Amino acid sequence: MKQLILCLAITCVALPAAAQNEINAVELGKELFLGKGCVECHAIEKNDLSMKTGPNLYGLFLSNAREREVGPEGRRSMVKADKAYFVKSIRNAWDELAVAEAGDNKGETYAQVMPPYTKKVISDHELEALWHYVRTLADKDQAGPAKVMIKADANAQSARDPNAHEILVTDRVRVFRLLADGLSARAIHVGLTNGMNYSFDPRLLTVRRVWSGGFLNMENELQRRGTRPVELGRQASVHVDTKPLLAPLTRSGQPVDFEFKEPDIHDREAMAENLWHETDYLDRLAALDAEFLGYHLDSQTGMPSFQMRVGKNRFQQTVNLSDGGLIHVTLQGRFAEPQHFQLANEFLLEPTVEGGTLEKGLWKLPATKGEKTYQFRAKIPKAVANKLEHGSEENWKPQALVETETIVKKPKRRKRDPVTYAITTKPGYSAFTWQSPKDLHGRTQIFEAVGIAVAKDGTIVLGTRAAGVWRIRDGKWSLFAEGTWEVMGVCIEDDKGDQIVIAHKPELTRLKDTDGDGRADVFETVCDDFGFSGNYHEYVHGPVRDSEGNYYFNLNLAHAGGEGIFNAGGKFMGSTGGYRGWACRVTPGGKFEPFASGLRSPASLGISPDGRLWYADNQGEYVGTSRWVALEKGDFYGHPSSLVNLPGITSEQQIDIEEWLKKTHKGAVMLPHGKIANAPGHPEWDTTGGKFGPYDGQCFIGDQTLSNVFRVVTETVDGVDQGCAIIFARGLRSGVMRPCFLPDGSLLLGQTGRGWHASGGNEDALQRIAWDGKTIPGDLLKVSCTSKGFDLHFTAPFAEDAKMPGIRISSFTYMDSKEYGSSKRDRARHRPSKMELSENRKVLHLTLEDFGEDDTWLDKVYHIEISDTADKLEGVQTEETLDAYYTLRAIPK
Repeated sequence: MKQLILCLAITCVALPAAAQNEINAVELGKELFLGKGCVECHAIEKNDLSMKTGPNLYGLFLSNAREREVGPEGRRSMVKADKAYFVKSIRNAWDELAVAEAGDNKGETYAQVMPPYTKKVISDHELEALWHYVRTLADKDQAGPAKVMIKADANAQSARDPNAHEILVTDRVRVFRLLADGLSARAIHVGLTNGMNYSFDPRLLTVRRVWSGGFLNMENELQRRGTRPVELGRQASVHVDTKPLLAPLTRSGQPVDFEFKEPDIHDREAMAENLWHETDYLDRLAALDAEFLGYHLDSQTGMPSFQMRVGKNRFQQTVNLSDGGLIHVTLQGRFAEPQHFQLANEFLLEPTVEGGTLEKGLWKLPATKGEKTYQFRAKIPKAVANKLEHGSEENWKPQALVETETIVKKPKRRKRDPVTYAITTKPGYSAFTWQSPKDLHGRTQIFEAVGIAVAKDGTIVLGTRAAGVWRIRDGKWSLFAEGTWEVMGVCIEDDKGDQIVIAHKPELTRLKDTDGDGRADVFETVCDDFGFSGNYHEYVHGPVRDSEGNYYFNLNLAHAGGEGIFNAGGKFMGSTGGYRGWACRVTPGGKFEPFASGLRSPASLGISPDGRLWYADNQGEYVGTSRWVALEKGDFYGHPSSLVNLPGITSEQQIDIEEWLKKTHKGAVMLPHGKIANAPGHPEWDTTGGKFGPYDGQCFIGDQTLSNVFRVVTETVDGVDQGCAIIFARGLRSGVMRPCFLPDGSLLLGQTGRGWHASGGNEDALQRIAWDGKTIPGDLLKVSCTSKGFDLHFTAPFAEDAKMPGIRISSFTYMDSKEYGSSKRDRARHRPSKMELSENRKVLHLTLEDFGEDDTWLDKVYHIEISDTADKLEGVQTEETLDAYYTLRAIPK
């Protein structure tokens, strides 16, 4: 009997509006199920029960209502696989996990891969449609009907404002970096105040597109995962499309072209040609003696001037377009050697220049001493400005920060699952929610603050995925920089937050406010020497800066396969070249250096107080479960796709994957999937000096899927890193990606749930957790390893008359392979042979029988559950059960 593994892609779907009284539920269900335009979510398999379907696995749904086995080992039961089971599997995804009936994992309970979907994400009406569609996928004799008419959802949006996500241009030029068809992913789009627009592409150092009418519509970027290019604005009319208008030439007479590191999006042929090129990537980078240096904005008009270097010539280019389609280019800079530009004659009529000469489609500038200014003008046929009226002006007035206290519920434990509970944090801690600011036109915006830093004067700088960079000063919001794209981190270089470095998809960029008006006017390229094909998953995580001024950042692999991408045998993640899957470094002098390889989705990077680099990788191919790892120069971290950029590699056959896997730098702490983390974000160490309670010096990390915050405490045993992970807070509003301690010692949590559903149920959130300064939470502070077993350290001593708590220890491990993630393996249970308290009664020493007598103890996770702890710790409130997960790599002698 065929069975169906359901892979939900709901967060990727633009839901169709109800336009009539009845609709075909099967068609709507298919639209929801497949996730329009999101092929990486398609994982329909009818005979494969071996857990190979990727990250969105929920369970097995059959066309009939026969019984099937569910639940963890030892507590399994039979349930009827009917509609009620289907609904429960979506709404309460982890309550009744199915047991695999065939394949390599026969008899194993499926992993807690994705969180439950609330009614806010999938309405009851949509769930009904999904059910009818799923039934059609069964065998023919068991399948449901292809047409099931149901009433249209009365609550569905019947008509949307088509301009809701449009970038409006008023009396100031707008500059944005976004994915656009026909250009490289690093293109910069400029909306002029007269209704003319153009795109400047750093790939060729020139303008490549000109259009009139509306500027850009952000809908594709804001919905789903940003997998599709943005669309041009209302009534757009394109006059120049993808052609370089005024292309600078190298001294050898060839156009500057960085196609090998930033090809036009979707150009698989170019990607394939460059992926295994006979010349190494760094050598090609050095051979092309040119670079894009960023852009500056005029403080009055917002007009950008693009900074660049070609050979010995360093100059800036300013582009303006008149109402009648006259293009005016001003070049200003130092020309130490002759500089030529190639004209796109088919688009440029009646060209004229001030300085230099025009000869056979070339504008030739001589070598000069000192700084010079040159002018170029030409007519673009049929290009007439089309300024649209929208009745909305910009409002730059600071907005008050509004904070509301969030109800914190006392943690509860469920007997059936002692490590999963609903909400929230420890005794003595309060939670607060910050209301995000409106955009410049007063519209609500998706505000995913996944990059946060605090300046010495207390200014909070927040980089977002799609809403630009904002600051909070004196309790008020203000927009610092717009047009950034998926900012994942912020480093502040001055005392006031007027000069920062951000990591966003195109590059590391230095933002400066040089005129003191509160807005960034310099966007300086710190580093764009890595490859960027435009794949939505090619994030740049970081940056962090060491004591010597070096910047470090991590490059995500792409989420795709096929021509031009090396997946190393896996299904989903691969390299498009250009050091994807590497940790990289930029020296203070601007030199780009590959640092370490083998990273998969390293959505985490930090420098610990002792100066060491750490990161967390997300579970997937070659990463059996998420892990916390020390990042060392030259090491390999397990995902072979990155190896395409090793020196001398010109074909896939030259990479011995099995040999490289033997060299993998093991993680210090494995983060059990579905229990601690599914998609861990950035770390933050508690250096508040006790302002946040008893956890001084410990590392806090949030998880994007589980909407939680956990602590990681590491130790080094015989030179080997290992340690424990302990949940701190659950039930945040969205997926926690960026924790940051504020000057008052509270912990600010930047969150995102767009594109990847977070259990909190919201697309974005910004919340703060604060300690009351007096209440000591009864908690497990950390776990450490001894030669006999484990030491459990508590935040308070056991009472003199307290009985020993119950201790339950189980162990397991995960297998790293080309398959997506891993189930728990090599499970075992362990019973302490001896328990005794330390002299101060704050440490419980556990002795395990035969501990460490052979290697079977190593490379495993030990889940330590401590029960009956209520009222046992002296003078503090304690949960009934405490637990931790300890990864054992080495045993002290």
